[in-house]
Amino acid sequence: MNENSTTAPSAEPVSVTPETTPTPAEAAPAPTWKDLGLSERVLELLAKAGFTKPTSIQSESIPLALEGHDLIASAQTGTGKTASFVLPMVERFAGKEGTFGLILAPTREIAQQIQTTLELFAHPQGLRSIVLIGGIDMKIDAKALATYPQIIVATPGRLCDHLDRGNLWLDFIQVVVLDEADRMLDMGFADQLNRIMQEVPQDRQTLIFSATFPPTVENLARKVLYEPKRIAIGKPTVANASVEQRFQHVSDESKPRAFMRLLREEKGTIIVFTKSKDGATRLWRWLHSNGVYDATFIHSDRTQSDRELALKEFKEGKYRILIATDVAARGIHVDNVAHVINYELPMEPEDYIHRIGRTGRQGATGIATTFITPKDRRTVSLIEKLLGKKFPGMSADDVRPQDGNRGGPRPHGGGGGGNRPPQQGGRPQGQQNTGPRPDVAPGEGGQKRRRRRRGGRGRNGSGGGAPGANGSGGAPGGSSSS
Repeated sequence: MNENSTTAPSAEPVSVTPETTPTPAEAAPAPTWKDLGLSERVLELLAKAGFTKPTSIQSESIPLALEGHDLIASAQTGTGKTASFVLPMVERFAGKEGTFGLILAPTREIAQQIQTTLELFAHPQGLRSIVLIGGIDMKIDAKALATYPQIIVATPGRLCDHLDRGNLWLDFIQVVVLDEADRMLDMGFADQLNRIMQEVPQDRQTLIFSATFPPTVENLARKVLYEPKRIAIGKPTVANASVEQRFQHVSDESKPRAFMRLLREEKGTIIVFTKSKDGATRLWRWLHSNGVYDATFIHSDRTQSDRELALKEFKEGKYRILIATDVAARGIHVDNVAHVINYELPMEPEDYIHRIGRTGRQGATGIATTFITPKDRRTVSLIEKLLGKKFPGMSADDVRPQDGNRGGPRPHGGGGGGNRPPQQGGRPQGQQNTGPRPDVAPGEGGQKRRRRRRGGRGRNGSGGGAPGANGSGGAPGGSSSS
C-alpha cells in the first residue's frame, strides 16, 4: 500500500479495516515448501522465483493433489490458487511425452496468467504448455497443438472450436483443472464445460477452484468429481483482510472531481473499475482530455494484442492507471497494486470482492475506494447481504450525496471548473479518432450532442459543448452496461 493516505474530496471517507483473528500462543508452525512433498528441483525453482513460503490454500491443496485426490477448493482472491494446481501437475508430468493436463479458465487474461506460472515452473523442466484463447489465428493454435504439449491452457469456447475442427482430442488427459469455475458458469460456459468433461477419460483427476460456491458450482462438482476433498480457506464472501476499504458518498455531478483528486493524491499504481466496456472507454477518453496520460484501459472489445500490450505496459510501469471491466477483474494479477477504485459499483455483488482483491495480494496491504451515488441503493444492499454486514455509513437508507454541486464538473459537461487539471491541446499521440468525442460527457444522448454542437463556442473560445471555467471537457457520467 502506498504510504500516502488518501482523503475524501469533500468529506472524510468511511474506512473499514477488517478484524484479524488472533493466533493461538501455541499454534503449530506454518508449513514450509519442503513439508508439502515437492521435489528438490521444484523447491529450487520456487526459491529462484522468490516464493518464500506457501499460502494456506497451497499448503492444504498441494499435498492432496499430489496424492491424486479430486478437489473442490475455495479461497479469497489473491491467495495463490494458481500454484496450487500448477505445481502438482509439474511434478506429475515431468519427463513424460504426450498431452496429459488440461486447465480451463474463463477469460483470456486468466489463461495467460496461468501460462506465466507454467513458464516459471514447468518450462525449466522441459514441459511444454500452450494457450488456446480467442483473438489468435486458429492456424497458429493448430501448429502449437502439433507439438503435443504436456499441458493445454484454454478458455472453454476456444477449446470447443478446436474439438469441432478435429484439431485435438482429449483421450489421454489425466488431470483437468477448472479454474474460477463460478465465473465460467456465470459467463454461460455450462454447455461447453459439459461437453469437454464428456470428452476426457472418466479415470482422471479433477480439481475445481472457485472463489464462491453457488448452487451451479455445487451441481457441476457433483457431476464431475469423484469422492472429492473439500478445502475452504476463509469465507468465500469475505473481503481480503489486508485491504482497507473506503467509501465516498458523492453525487453524479461531483464524482468526477472526487475521482480526479483521488488520482492526484495516490502516487502508487491504481486499477479503476467500471461496470461496462463503454464506460471504461469513456472514462479513459475523459482522463486523456483532462491531461491524464498515464492511463490505459482493457476490456473484451479490444483486440487480443491490444489487451496484452495494455496489461504488459501497466505491469512494466509505463502506465500508472489501468481502467478495467469486471470480466477482466479476475484475470489481472499484478503485484504491488496500491489502490483499487470502484468508479462504478459492479452489476453482480460478488464482483465487489473480486475487484478489491486486485490489491493486498499475497500478504501485502492495499486500499480500495468505492464511490457511492444515490442510485446505488439496491447494489449497496446486495453487497451488504452477500458479506453479511453493513458498511459504516453505507446502508441502503444512508446513501446520499455529501458534496452537492459545489463547482465540480457536471456529468453533462456543464460549467464549474472545480480543481481539474487544464485540458491539453490536441489529441494524445496514438489516440484514434473513434468512439465518443472526449468533450462530450459519457452517457449523453444524441439529442443533447446536437444541441451542444449548435451551442457554439464558450466564453474562453474553446469549441464544442459547454466547457468549464478552465476549458476542460465534459465529465464522465453513468453508462449503460454492455
